[in-house]
Amino acid sequence: MEKIEVRRFYKRKFTVGLLLVALGILMPRLFTVMQLHIPRDLITAIREENTVYVMIAALKLVSLNILRCLPHYLGTFIMADSIVLTRGGKELRLEKAAIVLIIIPQVYFLIERLFDIRYDFGVPAFVLIGLLLFLGRADYNLVSLPKKLMMVTMFISAVQFLDVMPALSALPVGRGETSTEIKFTAAFLEAEGVLQSMALLFFVLFMLVGLLLYMLVRDENNLRAVGELKKQNEEMMMETRIRVLENRTYAEMRHLVHDLKSPLTSAQALVSLVKLASEQRGDLQEQMYLQKIESSIERMSGMISEILNENHFTPITTQSLFDAVLADISVSEYASLVEVYNDAPHAVIEVNKIRFVRALVNLIENAFYAVDKQSGRIGLSAVYSNQEQEHYIILRVEDNGRGIPQDVMQQIWESGFSTRSSHGLGLSFVKQVVTGSGGTIHMESRADEGTDVTIVLPEGKETDE
Repeated sequence: MEKIEVRRFYKRKFTVGLLLVALGILMPRLFTVMQLHIPRDLITAIREENTVYVMIAALKLVSLNILRCLPHYLGTFIMADSIVLTRGGKELRLEKAAIVLIIIPQVYFLIERLFDIRYDFGVPAFVLIGLLLFLGRADYNLVSLPKKLMMVTMFISAVQFLDVMPALSALPVGRGETSTEIKFTAAFLEAEGVLQSMALLFFVLFMLVGLLLYMLVRDENNLRAVGELKKQNEEMMMETRIRVLENRTYAEMRHLVHDLKSPLTSAQALVSLVKLASEQRGDLQEQMYLQKIESSIERMSGMISEILNENHFTPITTQSLFDAVLADISVSEYASLVEVYNDAPHAVIEVNKIRFVRALVNLIENAFYAVDKQSGRIGLSAVYSNQEQEHYIILRVEDNGRGIPQDVMQQIWESGFSTRSSHGLGLSFVKQVVTGSGGTIHMESRADEGTDVTIVLPEGKETDE
């Protein structure tokens, strides 16, 4: 048999519920029958034979019971609502409602031991269990807790009027000393019908308000569920558009690479012929120039292949990588803001040079949009790191800009997300390039202090560069 697991536990909500339950235990000491002068009202009703005092005493008792029971009932509801139990991936409802059966009797036991006041585990507790089962079955988690508590309050308040209904005396309802005295006084004054009508009226009124709140909670939950579904559909559509865009771009790149490689191949063949003729003539200087041209063509052909094949990695020193980055941004308006510090210029990493340069440029561009154009500073650095006999290279892009709000830090790596109303592919692309190179990337940001992006890559093999 599969064991029960706690899928979600809201610690803060549970703590609030626990405090309310503790307050509920103290309520009988804080608010008593004598403070509301209920016995005096009953004596006055008998002495003056006035049923109005019986009604007043009944309303005072119900108000007192609502005031004293709401904290521990609402606290129990919150505690049960803070825990999501599952078995085999399926959410459990009965076990969750059983929390009421555990907590409420303990509350009643403590109240009786501490204050010598006896509470019956009766209708209100079972109403709360029914509400937990009903609300849990429909999963109203999209509605705020205060709205659900207001609904529970109305239902629990309605049930309290059952205590003063003479017609229910034979049932396990209203068996407390004060409730019995009120019904006995009403019988003595032949006002049982009036008391019954008044209690029934308020019971129906509170119950109707509770049902109205339930319908509002249900409708709001349904609207929010539709909104969540719409949001998920929009995210799926965005991801589909991005994939279509990437596929189209990839196809266009293939055609472009083919178009670029054709003249390069022709140029390489022509250089080879001229080089052969130069060798026959013995012109060493011309051979040297042609050799350089041939090497440049081969290097350009390799760069074009890297653009097409993202999994094509070549060893490159951090100095060569930084030189390529600086060359790429040399004509940009933020080139003067970039400060380079390279403590590992000869360290080698294996990356797709074209894509990795683009990733670093993206990070520098993001930093530029966050810093002040006059006092802004963007740092690009590389250092060695040894961890458990493994060698790593740490690349950092940092700035002294306005930082990134903490509430969006978890979303910055998602495709389609942007804080600048752009297409939102920048950081998603950066993370894809870094993880594809076998590295990790981490970002820290502080409001009005700046952002620090750290990339950790394994050290590669030596290169002839």
